[in-house]
Order: sequence, then C-alpha cells, then structure tokens
Amino acid sequence: MLKPIVKNFKGLITITGPTKSGKSQLAEFLIKDQESITYIATSKPRKNDLEWQNRISIHRQRRPDTWKLIEHPLDICKAILSTNNEETFLLDSIGGLVEQHLTDTQDDWEFFQLKFINCLLNNDLGIIVVTEEVGWGIVPATALGHIFRERLCSLTSLLFQNSTMKWLAVNGTAIDLDKIGYKIP
Repeated sequence: MLKPIVKNFKGLITITGPTKSGKSQLAEFLIKDQESITYIATSKPRKNDLEWQNRISIHRQRRPDTWKLIEHPLDICKAILSTNNEETFLLDSIGGLVEQHLTDTQDDWEFFQLKFINCLLNNDLGIIVVTEEVGWGIVPATALGHIFRERLCSLTSLLFQNSTMKWLAVNGTAIDLDKIGYKIP
C-alpha cells in the first residue's frame, strides 16, 4: 500500500513519468504529511497557450493554502538554500528548469547540472523532484527540441543516480523502482 513519506524525511526522491501520468499527484501525496512544504513551480506561464494555463490552474487548485510557493526562480539553488533546514521541497518539474537553460552553451549547461545536483544533495533537506519522460516518444524535429530532450534526459539520469527513492508514474499507477528495478552495470 502506498503511504506518504515519514515526517521530516531528509534526502532526494525523484518521480518520473509521461504527460498526465499522475507524477505530480504522486509527489503531492508522498509529501503531504510534512510540517513545512515549499512548492517550486519551474514553468513560466505562457500567455497565448490556454491549455498550458489550464494545467497550471489544476496544479494550483490541488495545492493546500499552507504550502509556500516559489514560481520559476531564476536561481533555483539560491531559492532552495535560502530556507531553513526544516523545509521540505516539491520541485515540479525539471522540464521547466531545462527550458530556462536551453540557450546555455554545453559547458554552461554542464556547470548548471553539477551545481544543481550539489545543491540538492549537500544540505539537510527533504526534496521531491518531478521530471518528465520525453525519450520514449517521437524524435524531436528541431535542433532546440533535440537539445531539450537530451538535457532533460541527462539531468534526470543524474537525479536518479543520486536519489534515495525512485518512482515511475504510469497511467495513475505508482511504481517503486527501487523495489523492482535493477541498476544497469
């Protein structure tokens, strides 16, 4: 039976899955019993995209009023590290972070990845990260789409390598990858 994580947990939990798989709802369920929660929404609103605005609205409606909110911070590490050690974070999602760094050079991107992973690991915080699966579908038709997919997959792999718990959400079903998965040598 799926249960929320223990109060005041410390460490990194990563949840991945395709669009509308339930990954955000899984993260919200797992974190719900924490005493102090900050939700970091990484995606910027898109004024001319009504479907995207609707998805953001659905996420907002599900969040309790007691949760603090940080929306698309320019420096996510600064936002995380400027809080106290009693805070628990839900970062939804990695795709928004990758979008913010699409125009970075490869060297700048690699520096950001390292800084971000260190920020998540070198503290005494509980952090749940939601990331999207994009490598299971169509090959992007544009160079920018290809960069997005490659960077998202690279960062997600780093997150999984460093997570204490790893989940996959598929069609509303939560799969504990630590219980059924095997690390590829």
